[in-house]
Amino acid sequence: MRCIFLNDEKIDESKRKFLKMVSIGSAVVAFAGFVPSLSYLIPRSVGVKGFPTLTLVKPDGTPIHTSDILPNTPKIVLFEYPLLNEPNFLLNLDKNVPGGVGPKNSVVAYSAICEHLGCIPPSIKYYPPGSPEHGGYIFCACHGSTYDPFDRAKIITGPTVLPQPMVLLTYDIASDTYRATKMFKPVIYGHKDDLKGGSPPTTNKTIVKVL
Repeated sequence: MRCIFLNDEKIDESKRKFLKMVSIGSAVVAFAGFVPSLSYLIPRSVGVKGFPTLTLVKPDGTPIHTSDILPNTPKIVLFEYPLLNEPNFLLNLDKNVPGGVGPKNSVVAYSAICEHLGCIPPSIKYYPPGSPEHGGYIFCACHGSTYDPFDRAKIITGPTVLPQPMVLLTYDIASDTYRATKMFKPVIYGHKDDLKGGSPPTTNKTIVKVL
């Protein structure tokens, strides 16, 4: 009887091993079939292949002209570039400045996302010359970073260790219109690449808005 019992144990053990292998094989097959479906659950990295050329326009779709960009206004004037939901300041500094375009080479644009920790307007904004505080600078109230809009948004005070990215604008004299064509480094805060990580523009225009 003891021998029969041992043989039964051996048979049961063999069955267990066989069933275990079958279970593992089934799980592998099931997972292999599930893997393709995971691609629909994981968000894809969106963006654009190259910097788009976007005409700066009013909310009604007509182009922005120089007279629409008020010199040294305290209002926060923004447009999105190169991807949607990436705000940039549009400034008319009323004097010839590095990188400026327009009749006076006074119109510039900089990312409105602070390079320190990503604060956005109205926490970060441009204070025109003559303002009671921070006159002539882009100042971020979140942590005190200060940038010089008259010199490519270079750092005036930390804690930021990077200047604000500048938008390359072009100006067409004949039509008195402006276009955004590229971003200068550093990369926009929160991105490894200016062209990835957001929704691409749906037209060849970007609307200029007052916050």
